[in-house]
Formats: sequence, structure tokens, C-alpha cells
Amino acid sequence: MTIRSRFMQTFTYIIAIIVFLIYMVPFLLILNTSVKNEAESKVMDFSLPSSFHFSNYITAFTDGQIWRGLSNGLFVAITVTAATVILCSYSAFIMQRHQTKFTRFTYQFLLAGMIAPFSFIPAIKLLQLLHMGNNYSGLIMVDIASQIPFTILLYYSFMYGVPRELDEAASVDGTRPIGLFFRVIFPLLTPVISTNVVLTFTTIWNDFGNVLFLVPKASMWTMPMGVFNFQQLYTYNYSLVSAYIIMALIPVLLIYIFGQKYIVSGMTTGAVKG
Repeated sequence: MTIRSRFMQTFTYIIAIIVFLIYMVPFLLILNTSVKNEAESKVMDFSLPSSFHFSNYITAFTDGQIWRGLSNGLFVAITVTAATVILCSYSAFIMQRHQTKFTRFTYQFLLAGMIAPFSFIPAIKLLQLLHMGNNYSGLIMVDIASQIPFTILLYYSFMYGVPRELDEAASVDGTRPIGLFFRVIFPLLTPVISTNVVLTFTTIWNDFGNVLFLVPKASMWTMPMGVFNFQQLYTYNYSLVSAYIIMALIPVLLIYIFGQKYIVSGMTTGAVKG
């Protein structure tokens, strides 16, 4: 190994350790604070608690009505994720396989959504005109729209790696286009679907702005708004707030742990082919 290679390897390890610490230090601080008593939690340091107060989790679960935020968040995140998987994969398949002026314009128009700024006032006004304000339908429609540009790009790029001969063989067997997609093409999209599921679910689960402006009812708030509301109730009891935050992180951590190995493969395949 040359001196340059050793230097680059050492430099890479140092960067990796720095990035690891950036993410892990706040998490460990919150985890340590969540099992302290109220007086010790005000210090917010890494000293171990005099005794472990796991009852903080029970108090945060009951007083913070965490089950309501959990069920609301799961409903919105799962609905948006499932809708983007079905709509974006099939739309990308049609646009990639049928290259016309209309499909090429539609693809470019959808990609423009990645740089177009989102404005809440026109969105709220439009949802009110459609009688979709102050309920889940409006929030879900906005969340789906916000995920479409990047998700379409992922599927469209990945489609380059799916042989067209499969389409021709299925057509010879008499398979209709929608059957061709869901029975032949869709199972081949597992890597990019996994990427889509992890990225969309984590984004929607952590969404705060859309829920704040589009869902004013507290009974319909998801986990980030639940954390915000709970922090207002227990402003100076950092142990309870930390326990609430840890419980709010569990679903998205599980999704990421089980799906993270597919993220790189799904995105890099699209990048190379696209």
C-alpha cells in the first residue's frame, strides 16, 4: 500500500468517526437523560444517573398520549409510502417504455418539482376549495406530491436496467400492460422499492411543517407534533421529554435498520443507468 493510499484510508476513517460522533452524541445524551430524575436531567450531561428511572417512559407514554401520535403517524406514513410506490413505479414504467413528446415533457415537468419552492398559502387555499382542508386527505395529498419528483427519478433511472425483452415476451404470451407491470416488472424493482420505502417513510414520519399548517386538530397530530406539544407541557422536565423523543424515534429506526442495506444499491443503480 502506498503512502498516498494509507493517507486516504486514514483520512476516510477520521471522517467516518467524526460523522458517527455527530449523530451518536446527541442520541446518547438524550438516551442518558431519559432515565434520570427531574433534578439530574436539568444538567443535560453525560454523567450516569444516581438511579435509573425507567418509569419516565411510562409517564411519557400515558401523559403524552403517545399511542395517538404513533397511530396517526403510522397511518399517514404508510398511506403516503404505499401510494408513492404504486403511483411512481407505474408512472415511471410508462414514461420510460413509451418515449413520446408528451411523456418526455411530463417527466421533465415532474423533475422540476425538486427545485420548485413549496408555498403553504396557495396549497391551503387549494385544499379548502377541494374541501380537503383540516383533514388527513389534504395532508396525504400534499405529502404524496412532495415525494413524487425524486421518487419518479429513482424508478425512471432504475427502469433502464430492466430488459425490454421481458415486455416483448410477456406481450407474446398475451399479457395486458397492467398485468405485465405488476406480474413481471414490479417484482424486479425490489431494490429501488426498498429505497423508496425507507426514504419516504422516514421523511413523512419526521414531517413537522405540513402537519403544523395543514392539520390544526390536536387529535390528528403525528409524532413530531406530539413531541412539540409534550415539550410545552413539561418544559423543564428534560427526562420526560427525552423519554418521549426516544419512543418517537423507535419506528423510524426500525425501518432504517431493516432497509438501509437496500438504499445505496437502489440509488446507485439508478445513478449509473440514468
